[in-house]
Amino acid sequence: MLRRSRFPKAFLTDENGGVAVMFGLVLLGVLFAAGMAVDYGRVVHTKTRLAQAVDAAALAAGRALLDGRLSNSDVEEIATRYFDTNLGERSGFGTVGRPVIQIVRETGEVHVTADANVPMTLTKIAGFTNVNVPATASSRFDDRDIELSMGLDITGSMGGSKIAALKSATNALIDIMLPDPGGDTENEVRVALAPYSSGVNAGDYVQAATGQKKQSCTFEREGSSPTGDQSPGPNNYLKVQGDDGIAKRPTCPSAKVIPLTKDKALLKREVSRYSANGATAGHLGALWGYFLLSPNWGGVFGGDSVPVAYGDRKTVKAMVFMTDGEFNTIGGTQSWRNTKESQDTAVEICRNMRSNSILVYTVAFQLNSTSTKQMLLDCAGSPDRYFDASDDEALRTAFTRIATQLNNLRLTN
Repeated sequence: MLRRSRFPKAFLTDENGGVAVMFGLVLLGVLFAAGMAVDYGRVVHTKTRLAQAVDAAALAAGRALLDGRLSNSDVEEIATRYFDTNLGERSGFGTVGRPVIQIVRETGEVHVTADANVPMTLTKIAGFTNVNVPATASSRFDDRDIELSMGLDITGSMGGSKIAALKSATNALIDIMLPDPGGDTENEVRVALAPYSSGVNAGDYVQAATGQKKQSCTFEREGSSPTGDQSPGPNNYLKVQGDDGIAKRPTCPSAKVIPLTKDKALLKREVSRYSANGATAGHLGALWGYFLLSPNWGGVFGGDSVPVAYGDRKTVKAMVFMTDGEFNTIGGTQSWRNTKESQDTAVEICRNMRSNSILVYTVAFQLNSTSTKQMLLDCAGSPDRYFDASDDEALRTAFTRIATQLNNLRLTN
């Protein structure tokens, strides 16, 4: 008796392996989605770097246009150089074209455009071989003098890549504020530096600030107005090691205070020497940022570093105040118990500065403390002047945007 084979029916009804087929299809979909995410990230990264480069080029060219001695080709060369510098070696994942620079001398405007082609990876499966990324920036200069101080955190937590990021961001700001080739322009821009950690190194100005020469590291102020900008003197001097309330062996940054200057090389040289050490007495960074802009301290700094009077309608005074950590140090002593006092003191100093029409810009860099972020927001007095930078690139962007606002070089595109 012949038996009919069950193979055809069994084959048709057998579901073994169906899961594998479905898994394969799902896996292809997941891989394609992952590939699209990767390609999207490449496009966004390239767009961000390209936008920063054209912004910087437009800003630098707008400033350079003020110098009547410069030809259009000179201004274009400056714009191109700033474009290349800000694009950097790691310009992204695409091929970047050369910037196109248009100069309109009648209105003092500069327009910069550039684009990049980003090749796709797995997204090629869907027929997308590359994505074009355009970027455009335009600038117009509003002539005014600027005095800018920078209270910069160089505490121990800023070690490694963080201090490198701070140097890069600060140099980017200096480049915009004081563009090459330098020389006399219709407006004057001066920048001052106040690096801080557990204390502030007064350098050449220690005798005037403290009444003695033995030690350069300064701390809180004596007298009944510790957050004011009154000129130093008896009952108004800054404290040093050995004074009441100051730690026996406080740490102090090696980097010194640099008063207002338009010497770009000097500023960059000092920034290049920054090293990270010590705890965070942020209120002292704010205090010295105030001193550097105060006409009451003109006799301390002297020469070309004397700040103009408050209320000078031609001059904008501003401070950049940056930190990566919670303020926790008073008198050179680090303790969580000091946090509230240091933060409250910083806010009061910032409030005093704003009462004298000083713009306060604050920057939180990879900062986890909610209370410190709120303190920085309170210090700025406006959300428009507070920046929360989560990584190195965001810090550079924050400093660049501050320079943009200060120069009133309006990006119109």
